Amino acid sequence: MNRPRPHRDPDPAAPPAGRGGDGHRATRTGAAVALLLAAACYASWLLAPVLNPGLRPVRSYLSELAARDQPYHLVFQLGDVTTGLCATVAGLLLARVAREVPRPAWWGLLVFGVATAVDGGYTSMDCAPSIDARCARLEELGELSWRHQAHTVTSSVAVAGALLSAVTVLAVLRGPARRQAGLVVAVVLAVGTVGTLVATLHPEWGLGLWQRVQLAGLSGWLLLTAAVARRGPGPERPR
Repeated sequence: MNRPRPHRDPDPAAPPAGRGGDGHRATRTGAAVALLLAAACYASWLLAPVLNPGLRPVRSYLSELAARDQPYHLVFQLGDVTTGLCATVAGLLLARVAREVPRPAWWGLLVFGVATAVDGGYTSMDCAPSIDARCARLEELGELSWRHQAHTVTSSVAVAGALLSAVTVLAVLRGPARRQAGLVVAVVLAVGTVGTLVATLHPEWGLGLWQRVQLAGLSGWLLLTAAVARRGPGPERPR
């Protein structure tokens, strides 16, 4: 007498069988690779001590690395543009196939991607006010270019999109390993974001340091989202 097999709910991250399933797996893999590349390029600021040691890590905005009067600014602009394009592509792909994650995760990723690409390609700063008194004075008077002035807007939009995506992704993680990784990312991102907001009003409180913590958290979010893109929110299936 055959025993009835226990019912198991299908894995929401598992693609349907057949040719469409192969296509979904390829799409998810492509999105994951794009997110890994985005995370690597978004960490281009780690090259600052070598390429631009003149900026002060504790007080300088990381965006000043891409200011048009700074050495190797094209390296950091290219890093932002590549990050933005990769995140945009990943967001578009995942909005189609990763339906086990709420859509705001991919909307936020799209906003982050587009704003970051614009940030690096069009609204980079004219100069570095943290080390250039003349630049700081012109910025205060509003006499720098529209691109310099719009930089704050595009950067803020990018961070807002990233936070929307990060909160949504972190909320759906399952399994102890991914939840622990999500907790680390959440703590780093929260500490860095709050510290950056406070230090914006008091730059002498280590604005550059807090912003670097925030960007480390955002890179962690991109890496975690790459894992979700590839395998779903977990837990990982036994082999």
